[in-house]
Amino acid sequence: MNDQQIAALLAAAPQQPEPPLPPGLLEDLVPAARRDIRRRRTTAALCTVAALLLGAGVLLTPAGGTDPGPAQRPPGRAGLPDRVAGYSPLTGSVSDAPPGRAIMVYGYGNSEMLRTYQSLVLSADTDAYRQLDAMPDRSGPWLLAPDGRTIVLSAADRAMAEVQVVDLQSGQTRQVPLPRAGGVTPLALSPDGNTLAYSIVDTTPIAEDMARDVGNLIQRHATEHSELVLLDLRTGQATATDAGPVSAAAFAPDGQRLVVQSRLRTWLVGLDGRRQQEVMVPQGYGITVHNAWSPSGLLLAVVPWAVEDWGTDRAYVLDYRTPGAVRTVSLAEPSVLRGTADTETFLGWLSDTEVLGQSWDYGSDTGALWAVPVDGRSPRVLSRFDDAYRCEFGLQRCVPYEVSVAAGLLPELTVRPAGPLDRGPWPAGIRLAALVVFVVGAAGGWLLRAILRRRRGRRFAP
Repeated sequence: MNDQQIAALLAAAPQQPEPPLPPGLLEDLVPAARRDIRRRRTTAALCTVAALLLGAGVLLTPAGGTDPGPAQRPPGRAGLPDRVAGYSPLTGSVSDAPPGRAIMVYGYGNSEMLRTYQSLVLSADTDAYRQLDAMPDRSGPWLLAPDGRTIVLSAADRAMAEVQVVDLQSGQTRQVPLPRAGGVTPLALSPDGNTLAYSIVDTTPIAEDMARDVGNLIQRHATEHSELVLLDLRTGQATATDAGPVSAAAFAPDGQRLVVQSRLRTWLVGLDGRRQQEVMVPQGYGITVHNAWSPSGLLLAVVPWAVEDWGTDRAYVLDYRTPGAVRTVSLAEPSVLRGTADTETFLGWLSDTEVLGQSWDYGSDTGALWAVPVDGRSPRVLSRFDDAYRCEFGLQRCVPYEVSVAAGLLPELTVRPAGPLDRGPWPAGIRLAALVVFVVGAAGGWLLRAILRRRRGRRFAP
């Protein structure tokens, strides 16, 4: 049918007027239309509020999922990924999502121009990383228990009346009071993690220097003026010793005695606080700062120590002018050096013939963890720290600081390929910021939609 035929049909149609509208139709139609508009707007507003509440729940919920976390998994052999993950501000906290037992706690970051820094805990059972929120923005002094289940924290820049104990299974932190306040340096934890050996020093003579934020001041002052105290972390009972001043200490594998570095002399000390005998270490050497005792209890790791004069006082410090000079001393044959392990920083014993060390891998321009034989053979890389430019907004590489390892887990340590990262839920501040952005974006979208609808209505109005 063409246009002419359609026009002819319309012309032939009867010309009858349209029937009149029912009475009151327009009066009823306008209010009904308004009610429909209000109903649709209310429904849209309720849906928006529900979406906002759902988004808030997702963003603010600390943890989720049905997979049991590292704290609930039965522990097997401790593991170390072959690459330690890099800095990320989206890493969750220990208190929000406990990582379970840990193989390592360390500081990671840089502050060349802008301070970007994290205190991180690496799980011994999974590739789980958590921020140590009890000490989020500085390194140590901290100690990871030999079994990897707790961390003891103090402060390096002020007097303390208590130490903090972080439970990595529950994420809770408790305070253990000290017999008296002072500058506290945690030195060693017993194999079961229940007894803390720490040095304490009166901070009054160094108050002015502490106010100027002189680094490591308490530790340096303690090497000449401190006392050694043994503290039961369960009961709070303290045992004074006659082994001060003290620079370093380590528990024997059976937990029944300690080896203590006092000035340039090395002593064995019982749990009653009394000196038992002096260990004849070669002159100029002393025990390593942490984990000096070998797993068998027959060897000690020793490094060069030196005397420094600073101001009107003296300090006994590690001699870094002789790099890589970690040696072993046999307790059965005192003063006899048994081997050399070439590493920049001694962390612990993998076995009686191999130690764990940390040093800078200049070939790949990154930090690395090494297995170093004590007989002088070539070391092997166990794991490398992430070498990406993540710190200071991509301007600098991140650097590991103050690494503390679970010494009791090292003899069974396995190295595994790094798997998918578990950084836990976002930190509370990040979640709150994301929620604010979400709410502002939703409100802005709603407002824009309303403005566009109003403009469209004006455009088509008669």
